[in-house]
Amino acid sequence: MSTEPRTAMVDVFVTKPLEIDEPSWCAGHDDDRANYKVDVTHNGPDHLIAPGGRELFHASLTQAPFSHVDNTIGLYIESIDILGTHTPDEVDQLADALTEAADQLRALGRDLARILDGGEGQ
Repeated sequence: MSTEPRTAMVDVFVTKPLEIDEPSWCAGHDDDRANYKVDVTHNGPDHLIAPGGRELFHASLTQAPFSHVDNTIGLYIESIDILGTHTPDEVDQLADALTEAADQLRALGRDLARILDGGEGQ
């Protein structure tokens, strides 16, 4: 039997403040208690895309800078439920609203491209 000391590696949860760089487009952090460094997420202001008052999408810049999967800045887009049965006029109105929403999404995409190129977005 060996008398040499043995060692083992174990995972521990260490809680301590972590100072991170915050991009200019980040709207702040509602909850400053990320459990792990990979949980840190930057989110930009929410953009409600509601052509003619019809809410279709929410969009915001987002980045998880310490993610092991993808840490690039992207545009998070969430669609609002537009399911339902529509009359021909309502279908035309929806199609027009989607066209206008597409223009707004493209503008946000151009802002994202400027940020990725090192320029400023909104």
